[in-house]
Amino acid sequence: MPLSAYDKLHALSKKTSLMNAIHSLLDWDQETYMPHDAIELRSMQIEEIAHLVHKEKTSTRFVKALGALIDIETGSIVDPNLTQEQVAALQRWRRDYIQAVKLPNSFVKLFAKTTSSASHAWKTAKEHNDFRAFAPHMEKVVSLSRKKADILGFKEHPYDALLDLYEPEMKTHFLTPLFSKLKLFLTQLLKDIEVKPPFPDTFLHQYCPNHQQIAFSHQLLHAMGFHPSTSRLDLSAHPFCTGMQPKDTRMTTKIHPENILFCVGAVLHEGGHGLYNMHLPFKHYGSPLAEQVSLGIDESQSRFWETLIGQSYPFWQHFFPLLQKGFPEQFGSVPLQDFYHAVNAVKPGFIRIDSDEVSYNLHVILRFEIEKALIEGSMKVKEIPDVWNSKMREYLGLSPEFDGQGCLQDIHWALGYIGYFPTYTLGNLYAVQFFDTFQKTHPHWKEAAARGSFEEIRLWLKENIHQYGRQFLPNELCQKITGRALSEEPYIHYLTEKYKNLYKI
Repeated sequence: MPLSAYDKLHALSKKTSLMNAIHSLLDWDQETYMPHDAIELRSMQIEEIAHLVHKEKTSTRFVKALGALIDIETGSIVDPNLTQEQVAALQRWRRDYIQAVKLPNSFVKLFAKTTSSASHAWKTAKEHNDFRAFAPHMEKVVSLSRKKADILGFKEHPYDALLDLYEPEMKTHFLTPLFSKLKLFLTQLLKDIEVKPPFPDTFLHQYCPNHQQIAFSHQLLHAMGFHPSTSRLDLSAHPFCTGMQPKDTRMTTKIHPENILFCVGAVLHEGGHGLYNMHLPFKHYGSPLAEQVSLGIDESQSRFWETLIGQSYPFWQHFFPLLQKGFPEQFGSVPLQDFYHAVNAVKPGFIRIDSDEVSYNLHVILRFEIEKALIEGSMKVKEIPDVWNSKMREYLGLSPEFDGQGCLQDIHWALGYIGYFPTYTLGNLYAVQFFDTFQKTHPHWKEAAARGSFEEIRLWLKENIHQYGRQFLPNELCQKITGRALSEEPYIHYLTEKYKNLYKI
């Protein structure tokens, strides 16, 4: 039976996805097992793959196959017999092509090579707490990012062009007031909490052997629904999740020997990303219907598991006895209530990925403000440490003592991911809005979680979010699931109720 025009397009796109998976595998290996001195040729390998992917995505045969089904200029569908899913896929393919064809192949190669070298330099600079050593690489990344924004085009603000790469149709003019409202609320909530007696948490800071932390991590992943035949967990400098395809999910964590909660939080976080990848429809692999909607929606899945589930009382009703069994000397005599309070303690810190729910988004807002300033040209790269430290003092009341504790803590800028950070806060907002809807339809989830059953949570996320791939835009999906547009109000209500109850405010 001859292939349909849609199937031919899908086959071409699948080739691109296969090459992207190779690119991801090279990145994963670089962050996990690659020998230190292999970076020079690895950068060249990544550059070549990026070149091939871009070439394939903008090839004559691809645009011819795409144009046979959708008018690339207007977006009008050519074939009236296509399904709703296929029409959505064509709209996303068209969007991706229009973005990709704007970027010259030479620019794509240069950007890939520059960021590969920058990420390697970031590791060394972070180890030595030396931003000045990283600054020349950051200068190149910012310069190329500005150029990328100019090439992609924008109507209002150059940051919009970069933001749109990660969160389609999101705008700076929407984020700026949204983040201002959150910043005002969060800084006040922090002040209200800081005058209250802190929760005892010294029992958290005890030595827990690496291998035992990894063993407990596998228990968490198993309960979430992962299996070794389709996923794996490794170690890296910065925890991440890479989905090669729905049957190959790579997650990493980082061990803090005297703070097991860091590993637990990282595993739940990356596990949330991993479930999204695992539940994407395999039959659509190679098309937008087997890709995540956006990074904001993707992040909502990680924060859903890390905070809304992983910091809930029912979750620890099940897992705390298992933790006590694995670490009897450290936690055997600790009451569950004390442990739950310690898990949810609000204690502003320097590191974003270590931070509590109340502080977390202030870390993100700080990065957004710096990125926006760098791209619009109102701030220079050399000013980053001072501006960072000033905002930390203003928002969190903290002064970083060295760069690794401050502006060098994240790898994202080294990777060229400018425009990415806002999706972390958007993910929190989406997560709570989704969670409110989930609780209305599954009022007994707490009892199930306390028994160690998380299947209804996993299936609800699969059925309402994961299975659709990119069939809907982020705002469309949010409206479809919750019946309303994205808003900060549910998130503010959630934090207010939870922490005023915990701290008796």
